[in-house]
Amino acid sequence: MEMEIWNVWATNRIPGAIGGLTTIIAIWVAARFSSVASEQSEENKTVLGKVILTLFGGSVILWGIQINLMAQANWSITANAFKSMNEAGMEVSDGAMRFAETWSAEPSLLNQPVAIVFYLTAFLIILFPIWFKK
Repeated sequence: MEMEIWNVWATNRIPGAIGGLTTIIAIWVAARFSSVASEQSEENKTVLGKVILTLFGGSVILWGIQINLMAQANWSITANAFKSMNEAGMEVSDGAMRFAETWSAEPSLLNQPVAIVFYLTAFLIILFPIWFKK
């Protein structure tokens, strides 16, 4: 049973990795859009355009956070499955129990402070060219 859980955990890491890559690409696209918009002349810039770009950038960041939390959930659910197996009296390896002790916390950005810094700085990189002059 333990090996099946490990296999499901490993398989579920693939969408997390793909989601991480698509998040980075989407952040790059949003930053590129804002950079191109900042290069327009002042008479071509409108508040509506700035708001649309801000909303797009914000949605990219929130989407990335959601993907991050779903990837964390894979770890948390797997850790709790190992704990449940142990509590049910099933044999669980020491490695699985150490995994369960380490990763059983609920998904949260507070579990990964570097992710907070990443998403915050990415959002600022998107916003600054839109709203502030060079």
